[in-house]
Amino acid sequence: MEYSMRLVEKHCSKYLMMFGECIQLHPHTWQIDCDLERRKLAKCAETNPEIVHIKQVCGKQFHVYETCMTEFQSEPEKCTDFFNVFSSCAQDALKTYGLSASNTIPNVDSNSE
Repeated sequence: MEYSMRLVEKHCSKYLMMFGECIQLHPHTWQIDCDLERRKLAKCAETNPEIVHIKQVCGKQFHVYETCMTEFQSEPEKCTDFFNVFSSCAQDALKTYGLSASNTIPNVDSNSE
């Protein structure tokens, strides 16, 4: 799993679980029925400085990925390349954040997952 996703898991686990449970309860209508949970998760993630940095640096890449996921809701595999571009950007952004914020680079290349 990507380091940025682990940040969200660690920092916002309660909201991530609520969103995931809602998606399971509404697999065909989650985009509508789980909007409140999605917004709560997004709000929580916005309070983490590393995630804020990723959003600032990789906002365009994330927007392209998010647009694809909206367009191909029933075929998310079509968005894999866009996710990979965003993920690569996020990893690079974290390296930049680590250098500028604390002179330490988070271990984003961990093979523990």
